[in-house]
Amino acid sequence: MYTDYADDIYRFLFVHVRDVQLAEDLTADTFTKAWNQFGSFDGNHGRAWLYTIARNCLTDHWRKKRPVPLDEIFEVADTRPSPEELVDKKLRARQVVKAISGLPEDMKSVVTLRFFQGYSVRDTAKALELTEANVRVIQYRALKKLKGVLA
Repeated sequence: MYTDYADDIYRFLFVHVRDVQLAEDLTADTFTKAWNQFGSFDGNHGRAWLYTIARNCLTDHWRKKRPVPLDEIFEVADTRPSPEELVDKKLRARQVVKAISGLPEDMKSVVTLRFFQGYSVRDTAKALELTEANVRVIQYRALKKLKGVLA
């Protein structure tokens, strides 16, 4: 399970905390807790089970310490864009991250899984323990908020 899902769990956590070291620590905590709770795993929906543990690790972290703001810039891949393109991408990324950081936690989680991780509505619903209809409503409201902020 680690080799299949570690990168996805890390990215999910990184989007929420925007700190490489903290995301790595929370990912390690997630898999440690999964290992310790493996007896309660029914063998189905491994991804959803791990995302639930990751979300709980994130909640535990935030209860202990305030989260790191999400208004930092996404790292842009080294593709040697022109300076104008680089500035434009960084400014847009900053705007998007700032807009996402202003969303409530449920909206932030849905947006992260749907658009950063590429999950389907069904997989998102399983990972967040919501109904598919609820995921669609949260996604709609989140995108509406983001559109208003980014327009």
